[in-house]
Amino acid sequence: MFKLSQRNSGMVFALMTACGLGGITTQAKIYYADGGNALTLMLARFAISSLVFGLFLLIRREQFKVNLKQRLPLISIGIVWSGAMIFYLMAVETISVSLAVLILYVYPLLVLAYSIFKRQLSASPGLIALFCATFLGLYLALSGGSITVDVKGILFAALASCGAAYTFLCGARVAPVMSPLLMTFWTNAVGLLMIIPLMVDSLALPTAPPGLIALILATAFYLVAILSQFEALARLPASRAAFLLNLEPVISILLAYLVLNETLSVIQASGVILVISTIVLSLRFKSATA
Repeated sequence: MFKLSQRNSGMVFALMTACGLGGITTQAKIYYADGGNALTLMLARFAISSLVFGLFLLIRREQFKVNLKQRLPLISIGIVWSGAMIFYLMAVETISVSLAVLILYVYPLLVLAYSIFKRQLSASPGLIALFCATFLGLYLALSGGSITVDVKGILFAALASCGAAYTFLCGARVAPVMSPLLMTFWTNAVGLLMIIPLMVDSLALPTAPPGLIALILATAFYLVAILSQFEALARLPASRAAFLLNLEPVISILLAYLVLNETLSVIQASGVILVISTIVLSLRFKSATA
């Protein structure tokens, strides 16, 4: 029977995370067009995730209790992860989505810089060039459309990027010594507690069946993505997992082109190809990202 190594299975989970997160964007646009809003989408993903992963824990007869030493890191991951998503949504309200995404995806570079600083990997020119080339590809892929700039929005996006970096760095320390399922449950439970107070007069359900279907699909994609993310961090260094997540904006762009009939310029297509090429290159060489 064919069995993947820990490294290879970790990369599969990281790519599943990218695909899941990438699929959310297209469904979210359909959901918003039918009267939904971002806070309701977040409430649905946190509530359903807490319920589903809690039921899985019960079915597998796993304990909900967390080791005392891991409680503070786990709570911090839940708070920072949820806060990062809230900051990102606030950024999108004031600056262009493409600019917000580009700023958010500085986080793989932040993870790389921290990993080099802590001497978790060597600062080879090839490694740095690979990360920078991928970021350049994202810049090209996200270059279409008009750009709206606002200082407050840029700050929110930067905070979201820092939050994502922290989630990967701290998650890579916690995930190998904790059940990823348990970690996923508590992360979403913390997120649910954070989002409920923000829902006063903010609940907005879709007004048509396509919007409801999109809400269900977006939540299902999130379920796959968040569990896969912690499964990946249990098997991979933070730098490699974060690098592979660069694929997420590309998947969002391609799905928007295929499902929503959005246009894709030559420059954007070049960026998509560059990102995919660097990720494929990283898969071929064991030392590329960790």
